[in-house]
Amino acid sequence: MSEAAPTVAVVIPVHNGMPYLPHTLETVLSQSLRPTEIIVVENGSTDGTADWLDQFDHPKVRVVTQDHLVSPAENWTTAVMAASADLVKLVCADDLLMPYALERQSAALSAHPQAVMVASYRKIVDQSGNVVAARRGLGSLRGEIPGQVAIKSCALRGVNAFGEAAAVMFRRAELQAAMPWDDSLPYVIDLDLYSRVVADRQVVMLPEVHAAFRLSAGSWTRNLSSLQQDHFNRWVDRLIERGQLQLTGPELTRARLMAAVQATARRAAYEYALLRDRAQRS
Repeated sequence: MSEAAPTVAVVIPVHNGMPYLPHTLETVLSQSLRPTEIIVVENGSTDGTADWLDQFDHPKVRVVTQDHLVSPAENWTTAVMAASADLVKLVCADDLLMPYALERQSAALSAHPQAVMVASYRKIVDQSGNVVAARRGLGSLRGEIPGQVAIKSCALRGVNAFGEAAAVMFRRAELQAAMPWDDSLPYVIDLDLYSRVVADRQVVMLPEVHAAFRLSAGSWTRNLSSLQQDHFNRWVDRLIERGQLQLTGPELTRARLMAAVQATARRAAYEYALLRDRAQRS
């Protein structure tokens, strides 16, 4: 007798998610594998998000409302802790899922029972949904690998090879055990969490595009890329201090250099995407 397929939760923390939240929810509801739980956690929105959610009625979607405005990290933690399914995917309110994301990523975790997380490629899109980059993430990493190998690859490349939250899926027990989200280094908050979840565990790197991350005019990686570089370097230092990452002197120099290179490339990509978006709107 075959084992039952794992249940899947999609959690969506939101603060001022309009006009993108309806499309985000549409991509979740139209998955080839329907999620067992869809939980939206509304956090003090002032742009009509709360009113829209009050009127939105779908039997699969549960809305949780924060009693008062909390930090993004606390809202993300509330969203994760509200899930009870076997597997959890967190999707920000302006990001998108490809139609087979839940099916393929949950299948990957079923095929690799020792892995606690799966990561896939993602697209990068601008505010209008135009594709800026069709396939980002992973680097040369493929299949089931030790989490420490993936973490070291991120450090040496100066980039989050796992991708943003919509590009990954976790086993709920291991994800909830790593809570809360830590915003002491907010510009690498996702990478910091991933490194805690996969430390001394296995991760699956799935070379398929299963999410889209949206660039926006207010994005921190455009306006504060130098801070993101600093936080990335401090994340590397933190892991070294914890004994979770071992780098030689030349490797550490390379990590610092690549963090600077990636910050410059990221800033240029954001500027190009936003200029193109403005031109298309004019």
